[in-house]
Amino acid sequence: MRKRDAGSKRLSVLVVDDDRETSRLLKRTLEDGDTEVIEAASGAEGVRALGESRVDLLLLDIRLPDFSGWGILSLVRLTAALRDMPVIVVSEEPPNAVMMERLKPDDYVQKPFDMRDLLSRVTRITGGKSSGGAA
Repeated sequence: MRKRDAGSKRLSVLVVDDDRETSRLLKRTLEDGDTEVIEAASGAEGVRALGESRVDLLLLDIRLPDFSGWGILSLVRLTAALRDMPVIVVSEEPPNAVMMERLKPDDYVQKPFDMRDLLSRVTRITGGKSSGGAA
């Protein structure tokens, strides 16, 4: 798992999801817990954000308008600076066993999801650094 700088107090999460409602809900809820949230509505925006920002966790949709979230996860796993970043796939698509085994996301949450469950998973994967607000 990628570690944050010792002086950094806030968890930073990149949400890559073209569903604005889902993205905004995640942003509002996570920011209630003093988490910085960066939103990306496409694969290209997500890749750009990964190159420009240091994030502690990636929440990634699979079905994006420009390319597959699996492609982004593959890029993350092949890039030395990003390889250990925790990734939770949050998607309407059921889990793809082959891609799950190959790319090894840290968790998979199928939409629609229970926000308390997702926040619990975020907290577990980030070592308790997130204290997202109530949904």
